[in-house]
Amino acid sequence: MTLHHLEIFVAVCREKTTHAAAEKLNLSQPAVSKAITDLEKYYQVSLFERINRRLYLTPVGETMRDYAYQVLEAYEQMETEISRSGARRHIRIGASVSVGTRLLPPLLAKLAEKDAQITYEVTVDNTSKIEHMIENYSLDLGLVEGYVDNRNLVMKNVAEDALVLAMRAGHPLLKRETPDISALENYSFITREGGSSARNQLELYLQELGVHLTPNYSCSNIEAIKQALLYTDGISVLSKMMIEQELRTGILAVLPWENLEFKRTIRLIYHKNKHISPAMETFLSLLEEQI
Repeated sequence: MTLHHLEIFVAVCREKTTHAAAEKLNLSQPAVSKAITDLEKYYQVSLFERINRRLYLTPVGETMRDYAYQVLEAYEQMETEISRSGARRHIRIGASVSVGTRLLPPLLAKLAEKDAQITYEVTVDNTSKIEHMIENYSLDLGLVEGYVDNRNLVMKNVAEDALVLAMRAGHPLLKRETPDISALENYSFITREGGSSARNQLELYLQELGVHLTPNYSCSNIEAIKQALLYTDGISVLSKMMIEQELRTGILAVLPWENLEFKRTIRLIYHKNKHISPAMETFLSLLEEQI
């Protein structure tokens, strides 16, 4: 059993088929199948269930996957530490949409000023996707909104944001001194996609008050939601951080209802077995300064 066997095994875990794993690794499919067979013979176990041409990990396969991630991560760290003399340092950063749009860009600008030798790649997606990529060692660290319940990840609070009910300036709901919350049901509800943490406590609170909003527009693109708000009487639950500019210029507004603003925490997450490299330490120190 070699590191190459583990690399093939991890690729199959991620891609779910030997064909896709072979393409990912630039190998032939028989070579990938043979590597999996070799592993199963070596340990005398079945690592995958084969159902409808797809591969599903057995319980012992899941155990091996977790250890394989750690072994390959440790090997990558060794390679980095041994060869980094004079080399450029690299960080893989994940961020949920609000953080990746508003908080992360100025932080990365400061990182470039601090150390031009540090390079980075950024993935912006919903919180659940970032969590999954960090657990699989596809990312080094992440900045996400909301709570992450995962025993394999370290989670640290770094900042706060608020969820608000946003709408265009001049919206009919804003014309009353005391808005009628039940009137929310009369307007289109424009939402983020299902994996977004923005579709959580504020909507649940409205349901508790007997207000049921019917989504008729779902999108992962915040700018598209803003445009929909500007040109319709729709309403949306949004991060206050994401509409700061529109609030300053007066083109969007927040429903002035005392209980309809919920604080949410922005959290730093990384794998509990992750080695914190010098480049990551630099990034984390800048994060602490900025927050």
